[in-house]
Amino acid sequence: MPMYEFQCDDCHRVSDMYFRTISDTPAVHCRHCGSEAVRKMMSSFASPLSEQDKMARLDSKYDKQVEQAIAKAPSDSHPDHYMCKMVPFSRAKDA
Repeated sequence: MPMYEFQCDDCHRVSDMYFRTISDTPAVHCRHCGSEAVRKMMSSFASPLSEQDKMARLDSKYDKQVEQAIAKAPSDSHPDHYMCKMVPFSRAKDA
């Protein structure tokens, strides 16, 4: 659903307007003063990144920083510490 911004030539305020399709652009008027003297503005937009692009943008030192943080963490903070202590329900003690 495309979004466009229009600036009113009379009151100079900006209005955001959504349209169902790109070709669907009915007569536009200012939402603030009702004037039809509006012009389309260049709008900013967002573009979703793929996982590959996100990984490429990570700091090259990221993996090293994570490894250093894990090495400094106490041993009982690692999930394996608790996984090794788990037993099946059939062998669990009644509380």
